[in-house]
Amino acid sequence: MERNLKVGIFGHKRVPSREGGIEIVVEEIAKRMVRSGYQITCYNRAGHHVSGAEYDAKIKNEYEGIRLKAVPTIEGKGLAAVSSSFFAALYCAFGKYDVVHIHAEGPALFCGLPKLFGKRVVVTVHGAAVIIGTSVFGKIAV
Repeated sequence: MERNLKVGIFGHKRVPSREGGIEIVVEEIAKRMVRSGYQITCYNRAGHHVSGAEYDAKIKNEYEGIRLKAVPTIEGKGLAAVSSSFFAALYCAFGKYDVVHIHAEGPALFCGLPKLFGKRVVVTVHGAAVIIGTSVFGKIAV
């Protein structure tokens, strides 16, 4: 498999972060893929840490080889995840990515946008769902 694939990732709050389990998984996957030669871009939510602004990290444009891009996020009850996922999907659709990796079923609502522009899309559902199949990254089984 070609190792210099360009992968866009969204569905998490931000990387680096310990705001939730998805953030930890995305960070670890992204770091390991960078070490394997992939070009990874994580689309982070704009705004503050869920526990408050005092927990905000000074985030740059890169973290351990992972490109970081903030997407517009509408702060408000139930709007942050939807708005950031929409904009991340839009950026991935127009970006030069071979694969778009979406985390969680909510953000997966927008998987059609990158697919519309010819991108290969992989969705990882975190939780009790059982998925067995093959992705562009190899065999997967939960």
